[in-house]
Amino acid sequence: MSDDDLLRALVREHGTPLYLLDLDMALERAARLDAFDTVRYAQKAHPGLALLRALAAAGHSVDATSGFEILRARAAGFPAERIELATDVLDRATLEVAVREGVRANLGSADLIEAYAASGAHPECTLRINPGFGSGHSRRVTTGGPHSKHGIWHEEFPAALERAERAGLRVSGLHVHIGSGVELEGLSQTIAAMEQALRHAPDSVVRISAGGGLAVPYDGGPEFPVERYAAAWLEARARWQVELGRSLHLEVEPGRYLVAPAGRMVSEVRACKETPEWSWVLVDAGFHTLARPLLYGSYHRMSLVGAESRPLRPTVVAGPLCESGDVLTQSPSGEPRPVELPEARPGDLLVIHDTGAYGISMASNYNGFPLPAEVVLEGGQPRLARRRQSFDDLLALEQDL
Repeated sequence: MSDDDLLRALVREHGTPLYLLDLDMALERAARLDAFDTVRYAQKAHPGLALLRALAAAGHSVDATSGFEILRARAAGFPAERIELATDVLDRATLEVAVREGVRANLGSADLIEAYAASGAHPECTLRINPGFGSGHSRRVTTGGPHSKHGIWHEEFPAALERAERAGLRVSGLHVHIGSGVELEGLSQTIAAMEQALRHAPDSVVRISAGGGLAVPYDGGPEFPVERYAAAWLEARARWQVELGRSLHLEVEPGRYLVAPAGRMVSEVRACKETPEWSWVLVDAGFHTLARPLLYGSYHRMSLVGAESRPLRPTVVAGPLCESGDVLTQSPSGEPRPVELPEARPGDLLVIHDTGAYGISMASNYNGFPLPAEVVLEGGQPRLARRRQSFDDLLALEQDL
């Protein structure tokens, strides 16, 4: 069966919008990072149980940002020792789950130290450092520097270590993550920041995390050079181990790098129209289904199933929601940004590519729409991993209050 025929068959069975995720591709991309001691998947990128179970079975670790993500990871088969809670704001419900499940935390605010230590949680922690600079494909995902809420400011790091010692909390790991979509240009600066932190750190620190945010070529460009990235961290780790006289466990924390190219979303063209400036294609997916274009002006490749022979034309693709901002092809400033697509017709299937990260994980019920179904592909065989929400599902939390 051709890929087009597979997409048509899945749409007939499950409707649109429909997410697809290739589990084999996600696992293959995780294997590219095996030079690191641990690949810790940032599940916020895509928290599907089918994906988490596959990663757990492959021996990888996982990052959680809330108590419910801890519980989701446990449900997927991750043992507590392979889960780390990463947080700058440790809410009470999340702390309760972390204590109950025995999960270690990665603390990004010094004020969390005493509460975490007093809670009876795991006796060790990681401290996340804001190195004073950041990078990313958008300001909204830059997680370092003076304008970022993330991490303990590097100049305050020695004081945070003192607070941990007074609280009886063992600091066993250091973490530096500067943003999502980082390139190699800032790598040497990030490694230097980790080296500076290690100079202040106690001998109890035996784990270092390179963070994540590895770039994904949404425009079809060259892949991120993971071999060079890993080699730089491994060379630095080897040097630090000699200088410090102890072994250091090296982690990497990829999220979207693993899953973005493994995902697609299929929508149906419902209408086509012209205005003096643009040719519009209106589909049944919008920012309630894929939020990245609205949030960051992010670009996603698009294609029309079975329309390769039709003439290309500049096209603005938009969704069904009541906002003018519900445009899937827009610039970071929010202006429509046409893409070249074959001439579309109502009933065509439009495929939006590279949606495996922050696609279904950010989907919402805005305007009363149900969350879409998702199919996973494993060994080339499709299976339903998430059914489409029903009307009863939408009302379930409001019944009989």
